[in-house]
Parts: sequence; structure tokens; C-alpha cells
Amino acid sequence: MKDIRLCTKPNLLFLHILGALSNLPYIAKLDIKQDTTEYATAEYFTFVMEDQSTLVHLINDQSTSIPYLLISGPACQQLAYDLYQSGLVYSSKDIVYRCLHDQHVDQKIDAICRLGIASYGEPSAEVLHIFELYLRDPDVRVRQSAVFATSFIGWQEFEKMLVYTASHDPDSRVAEIAESAIQIMRDSDWLSERA
Repeated sequence: MKDIRLCTKPNLLFLHILGALSNLPYIAKLDIKQDTTEYATAEYFTFVMEDQSTLVHLINDQSTSIPYLLISGPACQQLAYDLYQSGLVYSSKDIVYRCLHDQHVDQKIDAICRLGIASYGEPSAEVLHIFELYLRDPDVRVRQSAVFATSFIGWQEFEKMLVYTASHDPDSRVAEIAESAIQIMRDSDWLSERA
């Protein structure tokens, strides 16, 4: 069973999600001794389901400030459905809709980062198309965010887009980030993880 990543809704803060997960009757936070300071600044927490095999990792991504859930184990599909029903997370369709309809620059940046986080799995033509659109966006910050968001996914299909961006983007910073993203993708273990 492959892991599932779920992206939280924008109005939910890390500590809100932590509290909501702690209140679900069929999962419990693993006991880790932390003092108050560590607890407030922690980047992730792990929960275990009643089956003692399905884990939920609540991760606070420091680069985007977007919390997300990584679920692994035999009951991950059911738990992902339950979490979606709880209103804590977006479905991938919700995020795709936002990417295609949000107009404000800050909303687009948030949407493409969330799409990168949520698109963990097999390559999708729809997601690739959205990244192509965002890599051609007139706003430099949107293009930078799109390049950055590819690193969450690591699909080989991004390499051609990133090579084009590195050599053709009018902003030198975007081109530089694209070159770094290509190198990171080539040096990473994404391919072995997906084998």
C-alpha cells in the first residue's frame, strides 16, 4: 500500500490540526517526551491508529508553512476518506479546482504549493498541465512557486518542463531555481521509491 499525502485547508493552523487529530477516537498520538518549547516548535507529530500499523504523520513544512498529513499502513485509504469527511483536508480535485480558478497571485502560490504536496503518486496529465500553465504565468512569484512545488512530487515528467524553464524564463532567479530543481530531482531517490 502506497503512502497518501493530504493537504490541509488554508485556514487551519498546525496546532488546530494537531488538536483535531488528538480528538479522533480511533487514533492516538505516539508518546514522545517533549517539553513545552519543543512542542510549540515541532515540525511533525506521529499518530497511530487502533490497528497499531497505520500511522499518521502531521508535518509542518517549513519552506511553505503548509501543514500536511502523510498516512501509511493498511488502513490509509479509509483514514484518508475519514479525514476528508472531517473537513480538515482538501481532496486533490478541490486543489485542482483552486489552481484553475484562483486569480489572485497569493492564492495561486498557495494553490500550486498545495497541489505539489497533494500530488504524491502516479503522474497525472491534469496535474502536469496545471504545472505547465503555472510555469508560464506572468507573475514571477507564481513561476518560482511552481518550480519549487515540483520538488514535492519528483515526477520524471517534470524534467523537460524544468529544463525549458531554466533556459527560457525571462527572470534569472526562476531559471536558477529550475536548474537547482533539476539537479535535486536527478540526485534524489524518487525513482527508487516509486519502483
